[in-house]
Amino acid sequence: MSTADQDALRQRAAHIKSTYDAHFAGQPRISRDPEMLDDLARQLDAVAAGLDGLPAADREAMLEELRADREMYRREAAAVREAQSAGPDAFEAHHLATWSRITSARYRRHFAGKARATRDLGLLGELLADLERLRVAMDTLLRRFSNEELTSAREALDANLRLYREEQAAIREARLSGTLDEQAGILAAVANDQFTVYRDHFAGAPRASRRPALLERVISNLETAADQMKALGAQGLHAEANANNIGIVESRLTAYRAELEAIRQARQQTRWDDLVNGLGQAANKIFDSYREEFAGHDRATRDPDRLAVLSEALVDLARQMDDLDRVRDDDTNQLNLQVVVDHLRMYDREHAQIREAQRVSTH
Repeated sequence: MSTADQDALRQRAAHIKSTYDAHFAGQPRISRDPEMLDDLARQLDAVAAGLDGLPAADREAMLEELRADREMYRREAAAVREAQSAGPDAFEAHHLATWSRITSARYRRHFAGKARATRDLGLLGELLADLERLRVAMDTLLRRFSNEELTSAREALDANLRLYREEQAAIREARLSGTLDEQAGILAAVANDQFTVYRDHFAGAPRASRRPALLERVISNLETAADQMKALGAQGLHAEANANNIGIVESRLTAYRAELEAIRQARQQTRWDDLVNGLGQAANKIFDSYREEFAGHDRATRDPDRLAVLSEALVDLARQMDDLDRVRDDDTNQLNLQVVVDHLRMYDREHAQIREAQRVSTH
């Protein structure tokens, strides 16, 4: 066997292992494909069958590694099938628990450890509404089915509801603290954050892949900010900057309302298959951005807030894919949703690791 053939076999074995890591490591078993594990085991068998030309010592060492991986894949396939044997209720329990964890991750990225006064109350309201909806669905399912994942998620949900409601009240109180000038500065920062949300999630993006409810949230936040800016004037604030800010917000509101209508029309005119493919393509762009900006880089040098933006964009796509899945069974959309959720788990772990790396680097 030539050196090139030996290298090819080793590369093939490494590729099989990387495929396993990408699709199974750290992922919940009930959502995995056991047939893919069966295929990976067969691929390892094929690699092992081609090792006859290797020197005995090298062959035995590589065979031992291949056998260990093959047995792990077969055990994992059996465990996946066992997890899935519980039936549709187990899948629904996992689905609800997954969305509860996604909601918790969103809170951690956007609220934990952040200055309260400028936090996004519209986003927090969305998180609360999501948890309320999930609570009803969980309680309905728990009346006929219970497992450890669902029970744990339900307990965590109640704790998070209390935390988010307390945070909501604290943010509102923080915005009313300080002098009128200071309150005006807070409202200006709130408005700027909404302009950033629009830029990150709408500017230059295909309209059919945008979620109207997100832009509705931006508009509602800006309407509230504008009303509060005007109220400061009624309370005696006669600052030119506040008056200018009101004009800027109202101008953006006009543009955003027009864009919202354009997005609705674009979605109405988009065929189902094109909508599914458009959401998948939008997700691929986010994956590309992650690979370019984060993969292989020193975590201590990465921007966790930028990763939060990418994660939030994926959440928005996942919500739309999940909505489509409730309307119609579509293999492509279901696969896309699974891939997006897998990446969200990975991005959440990476976000925590970046923050930890930066904490360590500053001590």
